[in-house]
Amino acid sequence: MLKIGICEDEKWIVDELHDLICQILFRYTDMEFMYFSDGLEVLELIKAGQFHLDLLFLDIHMDQLDGMKTADFIRKHQIDVDIIFLTVSKDHVFEGYTYKAFAYCLKPIDKKKLEEDLVRYMEEKNKCAECLNIAVRGKEYRIPLDKIIYLESEKRKVIAHTLTEDISFYAKLDDVEKMIGDLHFLRCHQSYMVNENMIDSVERTSIIAQGITIPMSRKYYEGMGTANEDDASLRVTHSLAMNREKSGAIVFVKGILVGTIIRINSDRKINLGRDASVADIVLNDTKISRLHCSVTYHRESGTYTVCDYSKNGIFNDKGERFEKETPVEIMAGEEIWLGCGENVFQLG
Repeated sequence: MLKIGICEDEKWIVDELHDLICQILFRYTDMEFMYFSDGLEVLELIKAGQFHLDLLFLDIHMDQLDGMKTADFIRKHQIDVDIIFLTVSKDHVFEGYTYKAFAYCLKPIDKKKLEEDLVRYMEEKNKCAECLNIAVRGKEYRIPLDKIIYLESEKRKVIAHTLTEDISFYAKLDDVEKMIGDLHFLRCHQSYMVNENMIDSVERTSIIAQGITIPMSRKYYEGMGTANEDDASLRVTHSLAMNREKSGAIVFVKGILVGTIIRINSDRKINLGRDASVADIVLNDTKISRLHCSVTYHRESGTYTVCDYSKNGIFNDKGERFEKETPVEIMAGEEIWLGCGENVFQLG
């Protein structure tokens, strides 16, 4: 079940968007809708603790509280929801990206563009693991549940033993169990929980998971078939915005793909061009070469490598042309103009 919110002050747009979403997503999932006519209604629901949506379509221009201020509140309070902005203007695309928006939908709504965004959303969501989010004294940890082998309680701490590392935090295993006990995690001992998907075998007094022996107490075997300043803030999150690994992005701010946000994993080379056989991002424009340019994001430095392969060139926002087939390091936030500048993207 995908819980979808539409925050839009024009009813005919709400009705149109509802129908289009149903047509596009019926083959992927069941849907449940909630409607808001202003950002204040969203905030009221959040403050009441009754906001439980997966995806929010959020209009930017509203009378009382606009979409950007609403998104700012959502992100500052770490609300677990993905956002697609709705607007008639192309002026806020990159600002929308800073609020971890998944996409940017221009009005009047283009069904083909909406379908591309929603299909991509479902594909990415299906690949994105749920995470245990831990906030300890201002520092945040995000642990994908499918990477945890088992959890161990040791005095006042819980240790998450993952496939790659051990992460410890102040918490009670009982509290963790309440959050993830129905997400394929089995309590096998007063001090242990194990990921059911990691179990190799079960014995009378132990469980073997990934070759590791974990104690099993009689109480849990037979049942199978006080907060302080050091305690961690724990919750399981589901949205792409909260669970996605740090990545770069290509944010189209002008042209045929305006509003499209393509995220890039570290050190992955993304090709842009007119020919789908050589390009990861396709721009159907005769001024775009078959392979026009490439973009690579580097997580450690937060920079990008951009390389031009085209006939019409790529330019920075000062009109300076990049040297062909020569990789150039670019800082986040820079604009790249393709050819004559009818298509422009900004690096996130």
